[in-house]
Formats: sequence, structure tokens, C-alpha cells
Amino acid sequence: MKQYIILLILLVSGVLTAAPAFAQKSGTKHTVTGKVTDQSGEPLIGATVLVTGTTNGASTNATGDYSIQVPEGASLTFQYIGYEAKTEKVGARTKVDVKLEQSKQTIDEVVVIGYGTVKKTDLTGSVANVKMSDIKDVPVVSVDQALQGRIAGADIMATTGEPGATTSIRIRGTRSISASNEPLIIVDGVIDGIHDLNDINSADIESISVLKDASSTAIYGARGSNGVIVITTKKGRGMDGRPNITFKTDLGFSQLPRQLDIMDATEFARYRNDYAYFFSSADGNDKIEPDSPMSKYPFPNPEAKGVGTNWIDTITRTALYQNYDLSISGASAKSSYYASAGFNETQGIIDNSGLKRYSARLKVDHEFAKWLKAGLNLSYTYRDQDENLATIGGTNWWNAAVFLSPFLSPTSDMNDLWYSGQKFNNPRIMLDHCLKNARRISLNNSAFVEVTPVKGLKLRSQFTYYSYQRHGRYYEPGYLPAKKENEGGYAKRDEYDDTSFSSENTVYYELRPKSGHNFDVLGGYTAQIKYDNNLSITGRGYTLDELTWNNMAAVPDKQNTSISTNRTDWTKMSVFGRLNYNYKERYYVTFTARYDGASNFAANKKWGFFPSAALRWNIANEKFLQKAKWIDELALRASLGRTGNDAISAYRSLAAVSNSTSGYLMGGTQQLAVYPSRLASPDLTWETSDQYTLGADISLFDGRLNVTADAYLIKTRDLLLTVQVASQTGYTNYFANAGRTTNKG
Repeated sequence: MKQYIILLILLVSGVLTAAPAFAQKSGTKHTVTGKVTDQSGEPLIGATVLVTGTTNGASTNATGDYSIQVPEGASLTFQYIGYEAKTEKVGARTKVDVKLEQSKQTIDEVVVIGYGTVKKTDLTGSVANVKMSDIKDVPVVSVDQALQGRIAGADIMATTGEPGATTSIRIRGTRSISASNEPLIIVDGVIDGIHDLNDINSADIESISVLKDASSTAIYGARGSNGVIVITTKKGRGMDGRPNITFKTDLGFSQLPRQLDIMDATEFARYRNDYAYFFSSADGNDKIEPDSPMSKYPFPNPEAKGVGTNWIDTITRTALYQNYDLSISGASAKSSYYASAGFNETQGIIDNSGLKRYSARLKVDHEFAKWLKAGLNLSYTYRDQDENLATIGGTNWWNAAVFLSPFLSPTSDMNDLWYSGQKFNNPRIMLDHCLKNARRISLNNSAFVEVTPVKGLKLRSQFTYYSYQRHGRYYEPGYLPAKKENEGGYAKRDEYDDTSFSSENTVYYELRPKSGHNFDVLGGYTAQIKYDNNLSITGRGYTLDELTWNNMAAVPDKQNTSISTNRTDWTKMSVFGRLNYNYKERYYVTFTARYDGASNFAANKKWGFFPSAALRWNIANEKFLQKAKWIDELALRASLGRTGNDAISAYRSLAAVSNSTSGYLMGGTQQLAVYPSRLASPDLTWETSDQYTLGADISLFDGRLNVTADAYLIKTRDLLLTVQVASQTGYTNYFANAGRTTNKG
């Protein structure tokens, strides 16, 4: 490991000192400085400034300023992504300020797709590209929250809403009933490179592409049924090797957007009086008659109750957040580097909840020869989350804030309206005395080698090691009001780890002849080995609350301890290919196929084939529309294809046995019983989705009006369902492919 660290340091040091190698060796030079801005005067950070016709260049800093040595009589070319390049004759000037115009040809933007990139005008599939400039200032912890409402056909919904909680993402609806409906997430070409989107710092993201139809997702075969989210992180930019240092911080707060209109104590007393009137003997009082005096009612003077306890206010707060991001990056003609570190602390609006996240990333690559390039991509995330111990609403009507009586105080330990009344742990007591914490560690190390033996041919091999750990802790002290006498404390501890090794190898060839018959072909092979371990321990009767979960063996009676463990092994292999053809950028055809194998299916059903095809007609490039300058893009698309869903547990096709110690006592001891608990499913196979899409892409008036429209139909068959069987067999059900769903929109 030390050797790798030393190699990285030497590599980055070499990049930082590479700038002098690109200076011109002859001619009189003078220093030129200036500022590069957009049309509104805002500085463009990281814009490239080149001496025209050379590789001698510089980059603008955080204020848009630059400084460069320029030979006599030379010109400068200014470039920035998304803006039109501009060339200025320098002459004898020593200061050159430039304003760049945004590119009107947004249709030429490059979109990241499966195993490659393509111009937007060449897309045959349905792909949404999200500009990070639109969401970089959105004050959220996770990038999925920032994407809400920005992608057509994608529903992004919060789960619990607490800091660090995941979101539920549905692309073009829900297909499966028992398997996962979450999309595949790919980061820098790595499948399963993160546990969830909380693992990645949004400040490190360059672009996000969402693949929606079968033409774009079939390249991922059994993993692409629910759509694919492709994330590309930032890399070093520039030409002179000088570092660009960026620091960003933001502070703020969050709170409930509005208060629910719930009853105060006076209104609740009136309600209980009405309840007593309509339901005799309510609240244990005598029957109320129409002429009964107020003294007969449960609350003769409701106004005396006042406001009472507002339980939502009692458990919530104005939550603060702070975010800090530091990055250093740069590039020369042969090398690039990007390093970043980030810290985020977000309080939850529920008291004593919140998240701290530490993240780091290092991304370097170097061209060792014209035909050989290699690089490393390392990332680390540590999350410390204090999870919610109380709820505002939901289904737990006995202690959620909106359901509690305003008569109760934050110290109340008896709920009179819970059936006939009983002891309970009110949410304020839970917040003040219980502990619930989860710590997550994510590590992703990826290395690649890229070889270009001849023009147009590229061979790439990438190896990835991924590790994820979760450490869960929970403790209830023995003195909580709802506990029985001498019951003691309750502790729970979960330990989970997930490790995977993956290898991905691709061959790519493209040909662009003058005849206009353009094509490119991609072929590849991937393999992945993954295993996870899970340990869970619970115990009751702890007498020393100060130790919380740190001495799980300290229970008076071992029968009050429960231990469960499991290990899961997965193996996946795939071969895939894609062929793109177009004639003079007018007529496009794409064929994609993937052959997937997965260990979590039955022995004779482990492999599946997933093909797709797509057509595109760029009408705007036809001769009969050449004079229509107001049309930037006008294209029709059609695609059909098949994808699969392999998101079921590893051993679901196999028969299972279970054990129990809850039987009769024999010889003064409780015997262990082992019994069959699940039938085998020898024909269990993939859920398969056939998808049909028609689409149009329109851009008019120099990109001022852009329209993308899609109509789709998705038919999913072989749904994984639980099928009932006669209980006389000794079983109640088994797992089978037995259902269908249809999505359209």
C-alpha cells in the first residue's frame, strides 16, 4: 500500500510541475493578464486560455482572472464548456478581458450513456441529462433530493425525510411486486460503486444521465429493467498543469414548512364532552342527557384547560446545517488530477437526530504514451447518523405527536386514552433517554488501463474493489416508564459488511469515412464477485445503563439474548455488445445485446439474453430543411427492447430449513428443532420487461425552445410472486414467476 501512495504523490507532483514543458522555446514573450466572464459579468472559473495553435495555456482562477506568457504577434483562444470559443489578437496589449457567449447549439452537448458518450443529436434512446449547474446550490445532503422534479418520467420520493435517509426512485413507474424497483446506479463506469446516493458528494459530480428506455438500458441487461442513473465525477481541466483550488461553504436552517392545525387542550376538552354526549358512559362518566348540566360532563370548564401541550413543538426544532467543500484540480497535455474533501453536518427537525458526513475523492490519470493511458479513482465516505427516536405522524397512533392528547405533559408516563389507559414512553422521554445511531463507511477503489493500438480502436480494462460497512446501535434504559419492574435495559447491535470485486473489459472501434457511412461497435465482458456478512445481537435485562450496547454479554439470563448471523455470496458474469450506424448524421440505427448470468437464480435458469434495437431520423439535416435556419433540431426516435430484473435474494430458488428452541422442555432442557421451512423453486428466473418507445426531439430559435416528448409502453412478465399451496403439504406457499404488469405513459 505504501508503494501505491508514493506512486500517487510522485504522479501528482509531476503533474503540478509539468507546466514549463509546454512553453514555447523561441521568440520574444510578454505577460498578458485579464478576466474571462459571461455576458452578465459573472466570472467563469476554470476557463481555458490557449496561445492559438499551441498547447501553451492557462486556466482562470476563482475570480475569472488569468495570466499567460504570449509570444509577439500571437493570438489567444478562450474556451469554456457550454460557451462559444473566442479568439483575440493580442498584439502589444498586456491586458485582454473577454466575455464569452453561451453556446446556442445545446444540441451538440455530449451525453454519457452506457459504456461511452454520444452527442445529443446522435442519441437513439431516451436519455435525460442533468446539468449540475442547475442543482449545485440546492441545499440538500444527497443528490437524489436535488433531482426531485427535474427529470421527466422519474418519481423521486423521500422515505422518512430525516437527514441521511434514502429516497425511493421510480423511472417510468413500478414494474415489480416483490423484487426491487430501484434503478441501477453507476458512478464513473462502476456498477454497485455506492450503496446509495448519500455516499457521493454532489460537489464532486460533473454530470448525471438518466437512461429510461430499452435502447439505452439494455446494455445493462438484467440490471437495467428499472432504468439506469449514470453519474460522472469531475476531473482535472486545463492545459498548463497549474492547480485550480476551489473552496465552497454554505450554512442554513430547515424547519417544518407549516404547522398542522391540531386541537389544543380547550378544543380537545370540548371534543371529549361531545364524545361523552353521543356515546354513553364515555370517559367513565354517567350517561349524558340533553338536559344534563355541565357538571355532569367530563370537562365542565374546557377553557380552564388552556392550550395544553403541542406535541409537534415539543419534539421538533429549527435544524441547522453546514457544508464545506475543498477541491484542487489541474491538467496538462498528458495528465489530469482532481482531489477533494468535504464535510456536512445536518441536524434533523426531530430533536437529537442528524447526520455528519465526511467524504474524500482522488482521481488521477496519465498518458504514458500516445497509445497507453492509465488512471486511479479513489473515494471514501464516512457517515455518522443519529436516527429518529420519535415521529410526528405515521401509523403508531399510541405515541406519534399528532395523535397524543394535549392534556399530557412532556413528563407524562400514563396515556389515559390508550385503550383503558396504560403506561407508555412518550416521545419526549424517548428523545431524552434513548440512543439510536448508525455509522456507515464506504470505500471505492478503481483502476483502469486504456490502450489505443491503432486509430479508432480502443481497449479498456477496469478493476474495482468496493467495501461498505454499517454499524447499528440502539439502547433503551431500564428506567423507562413503560418497562416492567426489574425488566432492565434493552440493547441491539447490528454489524453488516458488503464487499465486491469487479472486472470490466471493453473493446471499442469507430470508423468515420468520407462516404458518410459512420459506425462504431462496442464489445465487452464483465465479472463480479460479491459477498456480505450480517450479525445481529439483541439483549434484555441490562442493569448498568451507562454501558449501553458496549457489553452485550452482561445479561442476567442468557435466554434474553438473541443472536442471528448470515452470509451471502453472489457471482455475476456478462458479455455484451452494441452497434451504432448512421448515414451522414441523418439516419441512425442502434443494436444492443447482453447475455447475463447470475448465481441467485435456479440452476437451469441462471442465464438470460436481453436485446434491443432503435432508429432515429434527424429531419433537420435533410436538404429540404436546410433553409429553415430557425430549426436547430428536429428528430424522431423509435426503440424496442428487453431488460431484466435480478434483484431477488441470493438463495430464493433453493429449499430452506429453519431452527427453533421454542418447543417443549425435555429432560429439563429446551431442545433445538430443525425443520424444512421453504419449498424449492427449480424454475425461478428473471423478471423480464419488454419496452416500446416513440419519441421526438425538437430545438428551435437558437435553442430558446426545446421539447423532448416520449410515449412508452412497458410489459413486464414472469413477476416473482408468492403462490399459495395447500397447508396439508406442510407448507403454505412457494416462490414462482407468476405475474404480469403493464406501464404506459
